Amino acid sequence: AVPQIMAEEVTAAQDAGLKAGDVIVSVESQQLGASDDAVKTLMTTIQNAPNETLDLTVLRNEEQLTLQVTPERGQDGQGKIGVILSPNGELNRKRANLLQAFQQGGTEFQRLATLTFGGFAQLVSNFSETAEQVAGPVKIVEIGANLAQSDLTSLFQFGALISINLAIINILPLPALDGGQLAFLFIEGVRGKPLPTRIQDGIMQTGLVLLLSLGVFLIIRDTANLEVIQELFQ
Repeated sequence: AVPQIMAEEVTAAQDAGLKAGDVIVSVESQQLGASDDAVKTLMTTIQNAPNETLDLTVLRNEEQLTLQVTPERGQDGQGKIGVILSPNGELNRKRANLLQAFQQGGTEFQRLATLTFGGFAQLVSNFSETAEQVAGPVKIVEIGANLAQSDLTSLFQFGALISINLAIINILPLPALDGGQLAFLFIEGVRGKPLPTRIQDGIMQTGLVLLLSLGVFLIIRDTANLEVIQELFQ
């Protein structure tokens, strides 16, 4: 199906006037069509054109628009416009037996887990470029709402992605998380005795304050970036 904008950030896409729900019909006069490769074709074109202006034909509320977007060059040298793309159209789903369902579920879990680990690795190695992509509860709800408007069944995959993210975050050696407790147990095993309670409490309290502060910051930032909030201040 043709690519559809699911959510936009304050990046090249918003500067170009792209909005969530826009359907991209063509790029550089190349019709994207309704094939399964349409999203991949658009992504490849964007990635291969950093700092170059691209002409997009967009369908918005049955009105056809022509917009120009200039992909930003990332540290990997590829272009990006800062949106989430999703196929727009009805998906043909095939009924699978129980064994096939487990096999496909395992394959999809492996794919999502690999993408999640890759995202965390990129966040650590390229923090300045990827920090803006960290989303809080407000942004997650917004993305989920956009997915529900496009394809309600996509929420199952989105829910699985959130669960995998939370599981990975929870095992990281961060204070106030299960991974932090495992880190204390590891240190205890190496030292032969636990850290003093005062030190453990101090680390846990500091970590909890930092995590709560990050959560509050993300909620405020994502709320301020909501389209309805921005329209109020225009």
